[in-house]
Amino acid sequence: MTNKARFFQLLGLASMANPLIADAHPWHNPSEAIGFVGGMIHPLTGSDHIITLLVVGFWLARGTGWAIAALPLLFVALMIIGGGLTLIPIEIAHAENIMILSATLLGLMLLSRYKVSPLMAALVVGNLALFHGYVHAYDIWLDSDAIAYTAGFALSTLMVIAVGVSISKAFERLALQNDSPFNSR
Repeated sequence: MTNKARFFQLLGLASMANPLIADAHPWHNPSEAIGFVGGMIHPLTGSDHIITLLVVGFWLARGTGWAIAALPLLFVALMIIGGGLTLIPIEIAHAENIMILSATLLGLMLLSRYKVSPLMAALVVGNLALFHGYVHAYDIWLDSDAIAYTAGFALSTLMVIAVGVSISKAFERLALQNDSPFNSR
């Protein structure tokens, strides 16, 4: 591993250890959650959202054609269903811990580069989406315009997942270029 790669790994770990950055929503207050724009901004202001959604994008990028397009939509649909569970009301004990465990498991599956069955991959990603929506439902339902907030939240979520897919595909292309037999070293 190069010194530059080690530096960025340590910088990332150090920034995650900072309590303000590691906090789910460090700059959120009740008045910021207003309508479509509030929903769009919410996933972009918390490291929990950005990291989770990028990891989901990295994972989904391992799929093929139709799956790359359909699975982000399924993720958002499950997230909205998870938020809807709070309206029934269904109380899920330790929902945030389950969400964190699902994100950790997804990250470990990515790091290990272990091939898992599509069913197992769908269960982990679906579980993460459902519990992510459940945990963040109170941000949505406390808004005066919950439908617009949900639409903004969903659109922003899709955009961050798309960024994760794009980053993963770009690194994949770079790796293929570096492995080319025509590449002079």
